[in-house]
Amino acid sequence: MLKVNVRQLYTSVACNRTPEIVDWNKAGVICYGASNAVVIYDTKIIYNDPTIVLSHHNSRVNSVKWLTKPDGSSVEMISASADKTAAIWSQVKGVWKVTSVLAGHEDGVTCIYGMYTGGNDLFVFTASIDSTVKVWERSNETVLLKQTINLNSGLCLSLHAQMLPIVNKPVLFLGLDDNKVHVFALNGEYHRVDSLMGHEDWVRGLDSIIDDNTILLASASQDTYIRVWRIQRFDDEPCSSSGIKVERKVFEAYDVIWSVKLEAVLAGHEGWVYGVQWDVFSEKDNKQPIHRLLSSSLDKTIIVWEPELGGAWVEKIRVGEVGGNGLGFYGSRFGPTGFLGHGYNGSLHIWTLDKELQTCKPSVVLGGHFNGVEDVKWEGKGRYILSVSLDQTARIHAPWKKNVHGASQWYEVARPQVHGYDMCSVSLVSSTEYVSAAEEKVVRVFQAPHNFIQNFQNITGEQLEGDVQGPEGASVPSLGLSNKAVFSGDDMADADVDKDGYFVPVELHEPPTEETLMQNTLWPEAHKLYGHGYEVFCVEASPDGQLLATTCKATTAQHAAVLIWDTKTWNQIQKLVSHQLTVTQLAFSPNSQFLLSVSRDRKWTLFKRDLESNSFAIAAGTDKSNGVHSRIIWCCAWLYDGSGFATGSRDGKVCLWAQTNIETDTSLKDYGLVSKLEVQSSVTALAFGPCPTIFAAVGLETGMILLYSFQDTWSLLYEMDNNIAHHLTIKRLTFKPKMDKDRKNEMFLASCGADHFVRINSITAKSI
Repeated sequence: MLKVNVRQLYTSVACNRTPEIVDWNKAGVICYGASNAVVIYDTKIIYNDPTIVLSHHNSRVNSVKWLTKPDGSSVEMISASADKTAAIWSQVKGVWKVTSVLAGHEDGVTCIYGMYTGGNDLFVFTASIDSTVKVWERSNETVLLKQTINLNSGLCLSLHAQMLPIVNKPVLFLGLDDNKVHVFALNGEYHRVDSLMGHEDWVRGLDSIIDDNTILLASASQDTYIRVWRIQRFDDEPCSSSGIKVERKVFEAYDVIWSVKLEAVLAGHEGWVYGVQWDVFSEKDNKQPIHRLLSSSLDKTIIVWEPELGGAWVEKIRVGEVGGNGLGFYGSRFGPTGFLGHGYNGSLHIWTLDKELQTCKPSVVLGGHFNGVEDVKWEGKGRYILSVSLDQTARIHAPWKKNVHGASQWYEVARPQVHGYDMCSVSLVSSTEYVSAAEEKVVRVFQAPHNFIQNFQNITGEQLEGDVQGPEGASVPSLGLSNKAVFSGDDMADADVDKDGYFVPVELHEPPTEETLMQNTLWPEAHKLYGHGYEVFCVEASPDGQLLATTCKATTAQHAAVLIWDTKTWNQIQKLVSHQLTVTQLAFSPNSQFLLSVSRDRKWTLFKRDLESNSFAIAAGTDKSNGVHSRIIWCCAWLYDGSGFATGSRDGKVCLWAQTNIETDTSLKDYGLVSKLEVQSSVTALAFGPCPTIFAAVGLETGMILLYSFQDTWSLLYEMDNNIAHHLTIKRLTFKPKMDKDRKNEMFLASCGADHFVRINSITAKSI
């Protein structure tokens, strides 16, 4: 019997592409929504995986916020989802759990805000596409729906709440699709007491801060402007001693007359402004604390604003992307060491602030894909993994060795392909050459440039075997899809060169920032392979690196053929016809002598390679009479020693096949079914561990990974749930090819899924 221990080694995922999706607390912990999950990312952890994944919602998470107590601590958070619910999360004995589910909206919840009113009593406000805002109160651990504010046909795009000074009562601010900020106060129920007009487009961001018995409210709008409003107790004194009259409005709340004055209009952005946040900045010499404002925009910039002595607001710091294909920032947050922004492509950016010099330095930060990840592969010696996604990118992930003792943490170190089509399959021919497929009829071959090989060694301490005389890097011309090689002798200041997106060699000793990844880590395209009639669906290189097999989407036997390519000349050398519908996965045997294909037609075919002619012939296969699977076969995998293989299907069956000593006159010939495992869900991914015993990882449509051993019968050893595996369909599982010599019982399993995640888990199996 085996005892299995699973440890999380690496989690890679981008945040969802929506405003208000990221928050950062004073303890340096970031929370964000990724697909249907909430991710907690502790920026202080430097050697282990700094993320915790919390799977609860059934649809996309739209907003995540820390709940901050008056003392500044954050031990709870709230999340809103397209599944029509919101959730309150609490840390119970170090474990995050949903303590309250806020259900009642008739459509997706888009905005959320929470505020403590005393002790552990909590107000939570949720806004939905159903044109309502709901007010929830938690008192004595019981959550009640206190009110539903009907907006008629209006839509709440942003909301914020604050305790009014002097009276210490709540006030609610709603940014609606009428370009106004509506103010609500409590009188039994929340009712509208004022509307702040001035913006000429939707208000997308709201935040407030208390300043000496007054409220400073900032509103950010798609009209590119930020408005700062001052709300204070009304008095009859003149607005300005200089005789200049500033228009002010008044409203009544809690038996007090309040005035609202437009303090400033900040014009610095050229695109829609999506987020604003206040912060109090204290100088070292105990001067009066300064209120500063952080704003983020689709113009690719983030600005820190501060007031000057005369009261005018000025831009103190401006940071942002240069070039690339992003569309700017959806939001930004202050943190303990600086501030972060989250971009249109789901990327996180952190700038560390030097308070004395008032300068910013980009920091290394986790990132990942922002759409479903279709395929992931280990490099032959396990030095990195390569993933491709429906977000039209290929990404290389590797461990960053941070000190001489070998302690490391995984990061994205290169983005070799940024494509114009959704990517679906990838395979490594060697450590510096790979082949990828996307929703196009062309198969593309890429080779590592010199700049990548050098930077990879600097970051990981590992040397890849590459062409020293090869290109320095690659760039993508405007309106092009092919990565063009750039050599070190090229004049990079040439006037004819399109500078946007043009490669500039960089020397890296730490993982690159998002800007560097997008622009300076591309691999040049070496070859294009033509021959398929429809979009290529699957590519697989033989372990010896000599052959490549490719297939495309198909509804006929002719198009479902497997094409074989010679990787030395990149010529097509054979066309293997056996299936009627799309081949869903290909797998070469560990010794490169056999090629296995599985298909939507519910059949598998085994091709044997003739070493003299280097051609393949059918060695075995299933047909209608002997096929065990009744639904699409999604996946296949070889045993580590090549003695057999398994197939996994939508019907929930995993079938283990091997050669027998009995020759039959059926299509199976001398192959037979060794064992059949049935699980409760569609099997979408399979992998066998690199160990003497048969150790299998089975990926399911539910996102779970089941670990089995096989010795005459299947034994379930471990269930990896949605928090440590995935919460949507698993697309690929793959074990690191070899075990480390000093860790003989430890295997490393890489997985990817439709939930945008790429994960690596360490699996230790010991006999008991």
